[in-house]
Amino acid sequence: MRRTVILSAFVLAFTGSAAFAGEAADTAAKAKEVVQTLGESTVAAAKIDDKDARRKSLVEAAAPTMDFQTIGSGVLAHTGVKVPDGLKAEVLDGVIAYVAKQVINEIERIRPEAAKVGTSSVKSEDEVRVGMTLTGVKDQIDADWVVKKQSEGWRITDVMVSGNSLTAHFGGQLSRRARGELEQLVDFLRAEQKRDRVALLAR
Repeated sequence: MRRTVILSAFVLAFTGSAAFAGEAADTAAKAKEVVQTLGESTVAAAKIDDKDARRKSLVEAAAPTMDFQTIGSGVLAHTGVKVPDGLKAEVLDGVIAYVAKQVINEIERIRPEAAKVGTSSVKSEDEVRVGMTLTGVKDQIDADWVVKKQSEGWRITDVMVSGNSLTAHFGGQLSRRARGELEQLVDFLRAEQKRDRVALLAR
């Protein structure tokens, strides 16, 4: 009887761990697919010669896979600036536009020609970190892409480069610009958006 109980417990433990391993593999596969899609779309967009068309295509490549609301909220939280509800939408839109511009500038700098997805690390049933290298002519971006399960599906919510968070990095940049003051943050974001509109009209 005792031997039977021990054997049953062993079988249950084994099948339970096998089921968990299967779920983890399925989770990792979904996250990898998101990152692979982003990589392939980014490489295709980077090949476009016309600058305006290229930048538009890069934004379109990121839109289906990246959760800009979560990224923007993370960046804003790292600034340490308290934003009242009445200004939250405007400030968040400004933060997202600022981050998107910086990321596109970096991608244009390296002009990626290949995207290689590496290993993945399942942090929980709702979060996976997937390694991907975007390789350009003279440089590359080697990062862990944080993919989380959202209501609309699996989306990228942060990027880790050499262990450093993208949201923390840009949050620090904006924090230095704002110096903890809401007015200075708003003024900076508005100035950035105005500069972009002027540059667009000048083309």
